[in-house]
Amino acid sequence: MSTLRSLALPEDLLCVSNDVEAGIPIDAITCAIERADSVLMLLEDHFEGDQSRLSNHIIASVIWDVRGTLGLIKTLTLHGDASSVPLDQKGGAL
Repeated sequence: MSTLRSLALPEDLLCVSNDVEAGIPIDAITCAIERADSVLMLLEDHFEGDQSRLSNHIIASVIWDVRGTLGLIKTLTLHGDASSVPLDQKGGAL
């Protein structure tokens, strides 16, 4: 019997491909962080200007997008943690 999980974000369905090499995917993580930072910077600029305000549903969508990117970063870091080989004190694999 299978149980259904409540999925709040599309990223909950995504996983790191099985053919990705082990270790921390630093380029992908850095890219995701920069993407989230850019979206937040655009929102920040919106509140600092004198232009008309965005509607609440657009602001909520921006926040939802950043949450999704944080979920992606979490997925990437969990892959890095699960696939990394612990080293002993001399730097060799355990």
